[in-house]
Amino acid sequence: MDDEPATLESQFFEFAKLLDNKRDGLTITLYRSDYWMRQSKLIDDRKLTMTDTGIFWWKFCKTELNYDEWYEFLTDVCNEKKLDQEYVDNAMTNCGIPGTSAVNVPQYRDFFDTYQPKEKLAF
Repeated sequence: MDDEPATLESQFFEFAKLLDNKRDGLTITLYRSDYWMRQSKLIDDRKLTMTDTGIFWWKFCKTELNYDEWYEFLTDVCNEKKLDQEYVDNAMTNCGIPGTSAVNVPQYRDFFDTYQPKEKLAF
C-alpha cells in the first residue's frame, strides 16, 4: 500500500487510466475528467454541469488532453464558474483513486424516467 500522499498529477494519471488499464495515463478524455469531477463532488448538475465542462473542453479541439492542457481547462472552468481553484485542486487530489466511492453519471434517458407533463405537475 502506498503511503505517499496523493497529488493532483498522480490523480490525473489514475483517472486517465479509468476503465482501461492499457492506457498510459498521459492523456485524459472528457468522460474520465467528468467522472473524476463527479467523484470529487464538483459536478453537481447545478453550479457545474457536464455541458459546462464540454464547452470549456472544446477550446482545445481535441478528444484527449495532456496534464498541462487539462490543468488549463480546469483553471478556465474555475474562473468562468467562479469556483475557488485551491478548493477544486484539493477536492480532486483527495477524492480517492477511481472507484473508491460510487459515482452516478446520469444518462439522458434518466430524464424520461421521471418526466411528468406540465398539466400533471403539482404547484
